[in-house]
Parts: sequence; C-alpha cells; structure tokens
Amino acid sequence: MKKYIVIIMILGLVACQPESATEKQAQLREYKEKIREYNDKISALEAELDSIAPGEKSKPTGIAVEVKEINPESFTSYFETTGKVEAINDAFISPEINGQVSEILVKRGEQVQKGALLLKLKTDVTRNNIDEVQTNLELAEKVFEKQQNLWEKEIGSEIDFLEARNRKESLEARLETLKSQLEMAYIHAPFAGTIEEINVKAGELASPGMRLVRLVNINELRINCDVSESYLSSVGEGENVFLRFPSLPGVEMERPVSRVGSVIDPVTRTVKVEILTENRSNEIKPNMLCAVRIQNYSDQDARLVPSIILKEDFNGTFLFRLKDSDSGLFAEKVYVETGKTVQDITKVTEGIELGDRVIVKGYNLVTDGARVRIIK
Repeated sequence: MKKYIVIIMILGLVACQPESATEKQAQLREYKEKIREYNDKISALEAELDSIAPGEKSKPTGIAVEVKEINPESFTSYFETTGKVEAINDAFISPEINGQVSEILVKRGEQVQKGALLLKLKTDVTRNNIDEVQTNLELAEKVFEKQQNLWEKEIGSEIDFLEARNRKESLEARLETLKSQLEMAYIHAPFAGTIEEINVKAGELASPGMRLVRLVNINELRINCDVSESYLSSVGEGENVFLRFPSLPGVEMERPVSRVGSVIDPVTRTVKVEILTENRSNEIKPNMLCAVRIQNYSDQDARLVPSIILKEDFNGTFLFRLKDSDSGLFAEKVYVETGKTVQDITKVTEGIELGDRVIVKGYNLVTDGARVRIIK
C-alpha cells in the first residue's frame, strides 16, 4: 500500500513540473529510479518480517499476472480471395442445320449418357433428296461402267468418259452430304449429364446457334478466382489451397492450383487462378461463391505472442517481460519488432529471446519495474 502511495505522490510531482520536455524526461528518469529504489526497500522489509516471524505467512505481494514462455512455434500466414464455381461440362446444345423440331426425347432433370438422342428435326425433305440422288446415282454408275468399257477398248471419246465419271462422283458426293445432313437432324448429348433446360417445343423451328437444350455435368468443377499481383509469388501451379463454401457450412477441402493466368488485368491488377475439384456428392453447385485461402508465409521456428499484449508509445511497440531478480519478480518493459499477424497472434522478430516469459494477463495493470506474482 505504501508503495502505491509513493507512486501517486511521484506522479503528482510530475504534473506540477515546468513544460520543458528535457526537464520532464530527466525528472521521469529520476522518479523511475526512486520507484526501483522503493521496490528494493519494500522487498528488504518483507524479507526482514519473514525472518522475524517465520511462522506467519505474509500475504502475497505484487500484481497478479499470467505469463507465457517463448518457445519455437509453427506460424503460417494466409490471404483469402473469393472464387466462383463453374461446371467444366456445361453446354447449350444447338442444331447444325435449320429444321422443324419433330420430337423431344428428354425432359428437365433427366440424367442422360454421352451420345443419347435428345431431340429430332423433321427430315422428310432430306430423305426425299436422298432417294432422288440414289436413283440418279444408280443410273450414273451404269453409264460410267459402259463408258469405261468403251474407253478401255479405245472406242468412244475421252470427253464422254470423263463426263460420265464426273457425274457419278458428283452424285456420290451429293449423297454423302445429304446423309450428313440427315445425321445432323438427330441431336445427341456430347457428354453425360443432366438436362437443365429445354428452350424449344415440338413443331417450332430451330436454327444453328439457337439454344435448344442445356446439358450440365457437375461431377467435375472449376473454381475461378482473381488474385492480386502482390501475391503472385505465393501462388503457383500444383500448390495446395483451401476451399470453403459459405452456403455449405462444414464443406471444406484442400486442392492444388491447376492454372495461373499469364496476363494481369490492367484495371483490377489481378491475375486469374483456377482450381479443379471433384464433386461426387453433388453438393456444390455452379455459380456458388467459394472462399479461397492461400498460404503466403510459413515459419516453423517463430516467436509468437498474443497480439493484444502489444502496446505502442512514441518510442515504438512494446510488451512486458518477466524479470527475475534476488528481490523478487518484476515487470520489464521491452521494445520489440513485429512481423505478420494471423488470427490475433503476432510474430515477434526482435526484442525477445527463446525462453523469455512475457506477461499475457495483467499486462494492463503493470508498469516498468512493478513487482508481480505469477498465478496459473
């Protein structure tokens, strides 16, 4: 109690001194020295009391604090960005030729295999053309055979032979074209998936580029995100990143980066990063937002302290370290240099050593040189 009265008197004297900064600093050093002197005297008196009445335990003295011993710890720093999910196989299927939709063979939500027939276009005209060309081709083949026989016997003109051959080959090419057009009238699934949308009805006209059916397979997904150019050195192909989906609590995964873009966006100063992942449970949906956490720093032998114990004054950042002397335990003010901070934990690069004990509770009550006692 006497100790605190002395401290209050000293602080009162400081408040009454002249405004000169140099004089105040000199007086402050003097008063701090007196505090240490009084602390030593208090410790000496307590020791005398203990020797006079060894059977009586004096009450614990000093401010109650908790401490943490500085040991090497693993420290990893991350940054987060937001990604967007898309299906690798997601397509709007269009016809290659003009035609009237004659039949739709699937419905929304239906699962189809690769190559499954989705819908048909009307093929009457194409089939009639095929029949006509086949009839003409049969005649052209007979005429060509006759002209070829005559030409081999050196009978007839070369022009007749060439015209017969040319007509036959033209009809053959025309027939192949019509058969290809007939195939195009049958629209098949390019991959296995789910019919998500059907944008046409039977009887309506369809044309190339028209989105008739949307087919989606969400078993394999791609997450696209933009990463600031300042973090480019921390992101590389094959390096693992952590994925979290805000709309799916508990769904988290670790996946490698599949591609890092080669071009920086001149407006946002970011680069595209892609991550591929499987989606066997089909929980993750295209266009869902994804939090992408990427490691940008790691140290396996870091000196870590709770960020809350770090204070600042005009001289820099400081904390209180436990000082053990013959007269007892005291708080020691130590200025430190700090590094990265992650989740309220800060790496200290200079100012404390391994084995030091820093005050992590009661740090707001102590001053430099104050007597303390450790509690669990």
